[in-house]
Amino acid sequence: MQAKLIIVFEGMGEPAFDAKADLIYTSLLGNPNFPLPWPPYVPQLPDILTAKNNYHTLFEAAQSGDTGKISARTEARTVLTKMLKKLAPYLELVADGSVPKLQTTGYDLRHDIVQPVNPNPLPAPANLNFVRGDVSGTMVAWADSLAGAGSYILQICTGDPAVDANWTTKTTSLNCSNIITNGYKPGTIYYARLCGIGSNGPGVWAVSPGAMAV
Repeated sequence: MQAKLIIVFEGMGEPAFDAKADLIYTSLLGNPNFPLPWPPYVPQLPDILTAKNNYHTLFEAAQSGDTGKISARTEARTVLTKMLKKLAPYLELVADGSVPKLQTTGYDLRHDIVQPVNPNPLPAPANLNFVRGDVSGTMVAWADSLAGAGSYILQICTGDPAVDANWTTKTTSLNCSNIITNGYKPGTIYYARLCGIGSNGPGVWAVSPGAMAV
């Protein structure tokens, strides 16, 4: 969880908002993590109690379906919502990044965003070829295209291809046919590996046999 309070109440139904406002008030009443007095620029507990009770009364009255009572309930909810939103930054300031303290406020806390770790990577491109080009110091790579790949990463190495640290990225290409790169030293054997990049990130590498640059 993050040390940030959720102050978006607009999506709550009336019963849920009524219960949440009551929970926030009762949680803060006498809470040692947020001792009184509070500074005058934030809503005070007695004012929140008054607004909360007013909303609750109008919430119950509006269950009759009377449009006038529903309108009054809406206005009361707006007043109470503004108070709860205005109070939240002060509580975060006092908590100073402490999630356990903020968990005692009655507010909900934001959850950490967890990115999926490549659950379904693309397979390795088939039939990878890596050969010297027509111009000295150039190499050409190509492979079968992969469904779902938006682009491809080409890496090269001159050492042991089994050692991951030996690989460096040479280029990123929108396709996997006729990828021409330059800057190769004549007489040096180079290995290439190619992977597709899909919605879940880079896929599995295809590795070529070594080829000598000229």
